[in-house]
Amino acid sequence: MAGYSKESERQNKALKDLMTTGKTEKDYVQVGYEGKKEDLGGKTRESELSKVMQGVRMPWFCPTCKKAMKKKLDDKFWRMMGHCFDCQVEIENKLRVEGKFEDYAQSKMLENQKSQLKDLEQSITDFEKTGGKKTWYNNVGVNTPELEKDKWEMDEEAFNKTIKEAKDFIKEKREIVEKAEQQLTGAQ
Repeated sequence: MAGYSKESERQNKALKDLMTTGKTEKDYVQVGYEGKKEDLGGKTRESELSKVMQGVRMPWFCPTCKKAMKKKLDDKFWRMMGHCFDCQVEIENKLRVEGKFEDYAQSKMLENQKSQLKDLEQSITDFEKTGGKKTWYNNVGVNTPELEKDKWEMDEEAFNKTIKEAKDFIKEKREIVEKAEQQLTGAQ
């Protein structure tokens, strides 16, 4: 049955009782917890995470244009840019009118490439810490579950070669990004 829940059934029964007899009985037990009360002198108690959550939580209205932020794209652009999607469209439109959009787009792409190279460096560092050895444990079986150990090893020569190739690749790509960045800043 669509939309069926015990809570709605309980509410319907309570309303029916109220309309017929004028009173209702609770046929359930409600349990709650009431902690110690503190007298803070008129101040409200604030959790340690409250301020963190306030910074992360998307506001209802855009701080720039004061429109309601209710689209999925608003959430995405709030996290990336600090304003709604419509404001971002406005900004990019102004840049296009002024003829500065190509430089803006190029700098965004370079920032993304730098970030990706930084992530690659971090993953290479993590891989280097393993020493070319890794062990996984897999749960195998449905009726009689067993734990299967899967061991992966790389000989030291191949491990060092892989690390060197990866670092050389990152270095080469970083030089390309830096060169493109210098060309972009030189062009402005």
